[in-house]
Amino acid sequence: MAKKLCSEDENVLRKKTQKKGEEKIKILGISAAATPKSRSELLLNLLLDEFSKSSGDVKKIFIRDLEISFCDGLRGCEKTGKCKFSDDMRVLEKAILLSDIVAVSAPIYFTSVPAKLKAVVDRCQLYWARKNILGTFSPSPKKGFFISVAGRNPDFSHAEAVIKAFFSVFNIKLVGRFYLPNTDKIRNEQFAKAREDVKKLSHQLGEEGANESNC
Repeated sequence: MAKKLCSEDENVLRKKTQKKGEEKIKILGISAAATPKSRSELLLNLLLDEFSKSSGDVKKIFIRDLEISFCDGLRGCEKTGKCKFSDDMRVLEKAILLSDIVAVSAPIYFTSVPAKLKAVVDRCQLYWARKNILGTFSPSPKKGFFISVAGRNPDFSHAEAVIKAFFSVFNIKLVGRFYLPNTDKIRNEQFAKAREDVKKLSHQLGEEGANESNC
């Protein structure tokens, strides 16, 4: 059976990667955009810049650069606590566990998140199994943000459901969200306002869930 990963193990991992005297809040930005010029990634960068101004330690991961195999659904991980695939999911796992805040951005593809991000979420069956079946995975609480843009469809509920499922495995609470619809027709001044609104998300860390942003 896999070794139990709890908050204490995360602390050991943090100490190994943390410089002496360094106690910054660690923020991980995950972009599911196809290109760096995607509006979803541009908005994510603005949010991360705000965290940097507050002396946060920011790291970025671009899903487009990762090698991620599709989950085959054979459920072997539910017995062994291990995944048969050896790829960049391990990089993503380590980055998430080392973070205090996780911010995800994604464009909407046919009412949901892009396929490669969904593949990442599906691969989280391993962590779900460790957490809920084997009892060997108990990550420390974290806070999460979700930024999404849609060319036309203003319905972000399917994408949010996927992100909440992803977050729940790693004990991440969604505390801020920003949704921008109709980007196929949006004017520059409207996007400029969206940029300013996204920056305000960083101010919500101390607020209760009832005050979460919903743009």
